[in-house]
Amino acid sequence: MKSSLLTLVPRDSFIFICVRGKQGLERHNPNNNGLNRGGQYVTRFIVFLLVCFATYFLTVSEIPDRITLIEGNTKKIRLGMPFDLRQTTSGLELLHDNGGVLLTSLAQGETNLEVRLWNLIPIKRLVVSVVPEIQVFPGGQSIGVLLPSGGVVVIGHYPIIGADGRSYYPARDGDIRIGDVILQIDGNPISSKSQIEEIVEDIGRSGRQAEINILRNSRRITVRLKPIAVYNGTQSGKNRAGFNGKRIRYNLGIWVRENAAGVGTLSFYHPDSGIYCALGHVITDVSTNKDKDVASGMIVNAQILGIHQGSRGQPGEKIGSFGGEEDIIGTIDHNTKFGIFGRLNIMPVNPYFTEPIQVALSDEVVVGPAHLYTVLEKDKIEQFNIEIQRVTRHTTPQIKGLVIRITDPRLLSATGGIVQGMSGSPIIQNGKLAGVLTHVFVSDQTRGYGVLAEWLIRNAEFSSPRQRSPNISSLSALSL
Repeated sequence: MKSSLLTLVPRDSFIFICVRGKQGLERHNPNNNGLNRGGQYVTRFIVFLLVCFATYFLTVSEIPDRITLIEGNTKKIRLGMPFDLRQTTSGLELLHDNGGVLLTSLAQGETNLEVRLWNLIPIKRLVVSVVPEIQVFPGGQSIGVLLPSGGVVVIGHYPIIGADGRSYYPARDGDIRIGDVILQIDGNPISSKSQIEEIVEDIGRSGRQAEINILRNSRRITVRLKPIAVYNGTQSGKNRAGFNGKRIRYNLGIWVRENAAGVGTLSFYHPDSGIYCALGHVITDVSTNKDKDVASGMIVNAQILGIHQGSRGQPGEKIGSFGGEEDIIGTIDHNTKFGIFGRLNIMPVNPYFTEPIQVALSDEVVVGPAHLYTVLEKDKIEQFNIEIQRVTRHTTPQIKGLVIRITDPRLLSATGGIVQGMSGSPIIQNGKLAGVLTHVFVSDQTRGYGVLAEWLIRNAEFSSPRQRSPNISSLSALSL
């Protein structure tokens, strides 16, 4: 007799059930009929389970755990029998369409869905977030970050003419270097120009040396130097006659600025609220490795004076310059792992975008070409070609959702790849804001991480009514 055997043959990601005959497997025996029928039922049940298992991996497993949907839009989830989709909370309209289920948003918020087997057994849960459509202006401008406390930064030395007519560099000769952060003088915490002036004046009149505590390359060190007596109104240049009767004051011969976190890049801003995002990462205190307190901080326009190219294991950097109350463009309200957020009082211009653009949802960002916008010289924004090499769609906000590679020959020639100061540069793909550059690979400076724009928008708090006017009186470059 002929006996039928079932064989599963994979083809084009589908399972075909093939029947093949085989002679002489067993002799006909009427007593074996019940056993044969039972074996056939078992075989068919196993085949059915295999088909369901394959269908699950071809359809259900591809459905993400979290879906974001723009209010008023629809999205189709491909799903076939024996699976169905049911909502456990209201907020969506589900319409069965050819080969799937069509999700239509009814209101903003989150809706919980379940994928069920035979509409009875839940086998997967997912969340659909309905959000309003947000349009933003991409950034790309270089900015400086001014923080209100934590010392003052040394930005230069200059010669002073002492009361004896000789030229001195007291700070430079006392080993105070450009970039040092002056934290304390004689045990007194420093955060402003007036504090330094008052303390140095007292030290100079007593004839003592100043004990200055500074932060340099994450290390606290102490230097000692004696303030130089100068006649009031004479700080540099040639000696002048007529000093008799002029008041003597004391000077260190340094230019300082309120504590600054350095140069970064504006990522985007919302034209209606003025809310902006910049940097793409948190600002940390190098001495404590903790997040900086940015309350009352400011962002200012910056210019790029040059590029210091890096080497393997040592990233390069943009060399920037900023300072002066006329350069302040906004406040800093929040310091987060996604960057800094605040409100602009001056709306900057990106010449590549005359109208705001949509923000790409995470499932709209794909592997492939994109553009990066940043400044390499002065304040000129330029467009550069990059490639998105990997997209990771996390279910919770993460800062490393993208891996990108610089492919533009001009950018590679000028910088060698990604350098410090480029963090926050916007990434545009298919006319939408896809993400923001955050970090460079130390081992390969042509590659780096980016954060998906969707997570940045969730943290931007565009509806926040709070607004604060910049206090610019204490944030200018100062001379001492």
